[in-house]
Amino acid sequence: MGNYTLTLDGRDVRVHSLPDAQLAVMEYITDLVARAPEAASQGALMANKAFSAGTVERALNTHGSWHTVITVHGEQVKIAIAKRRWWQRRP
Repeated sequence: MGNYTLTLDGRDVRVHSLPDAQLAVMEYITDLVARAPEAASQGALMANKAFSAGTVERALNTHGSWHTVITVHGEQVKIAIAKRRWWQRRP
């Protein structure tokens, strides 16, 4: 059972570690950039900066979640990470 739940445009994915979450988010964003380079590139830069500056980790530790929205072809795509608390984890 994963320690983090990612929501990638409405689809939930569980991962075990923050680096795994970062990899999954950046792969997803890379796909968005491939589909709409101009529209998604700003969101990709912002997400990359949020991970590298520690903003995502701080938000997860403080609030239990982090999210961003990237606009692609006029549609808003929500990306979120939620930290599963110890009492939410199953053995």
